[in-house]
Amino acid sequence: MESVSFDIDEGDVILLSGENGIGKSSILKSILRLESEGKKIGGKIIHRSFGDIFSLNDSELQKFRSRVAYVPQKDEYSEMGRIQVRDVISNSRESHSGRDMSYSEINDLIDEWLPRREDNRRIFDAKSQPGKFSGGEQRLLQVFSVIATRYDSDLLIIDEPLNNLDFVNARHISNIINKVIRQNPKMGVLMVSHCRIFPFITKELKLTACGISEVSERYVCHSCFGMPDENGFYK
Repeated sequence: MESVSFDIDEGDVILLSGENGIGKSSILKSILRLESEGKKIGGKIIHRSFGDIFSLNDSELQKFRSRVAYVPQKDEYSEMGRIQVRDVISNSRESHSGRDMSYSEINDLIDEWLPRREDNRRIFDAKSQPGKFSGGEQRLLQVFSVIATRYDSDLLIIDEPLNNLDFVNARHISNIINKVIRQNPKMGVLMVSHCRIFPFITKELKLTACGISEVSERYVCHSCFGMPDENGFYK
């Protein structure tokens, strides 16, 4: 893959599209210098405060990564034994700001960002064990744990946020992303998704074997998950 060049400006919410296997996830990982095994990355990735990411030493790289909210494509909680929701969320906050979180703080954060079920129970709480979650619940936790603890990041990178999700949880994910964009309007967002339900996309870039280019047609949000309100939130 060659000739890939693009900018992410303050407030951009970019959808990166392209065929499966074309290298979209590799681009997301490259920004954080999470190089895939056996793949060599050339060129430069420039951040306004850190300069060329490939020139950073380990300490500088860690500082850069702490300013980025990154949601990878795969959730691996089923392999983590008896880990609790508190561990997942608190670890994300600690690596970003250096501060741990208590059980009560975690539950307050869940109540702030996620609606309750019809019977008024939380979708999950601080003591829940992600290893016992469904695939959709694990995905919801992954996206929530990153975004809700790193809402002041410079950059949000999300790889296929709707994997394994039903209609209800997909709408939750869209609302979580929309909420953080509204809280931090200067944040840049780069997202890979095959599902076009996000009403807040400002630009679409398409990746092909020949490079990357901006899609000239206006991004159209599909209504398969219902219609969002005037602020882009799903009920």
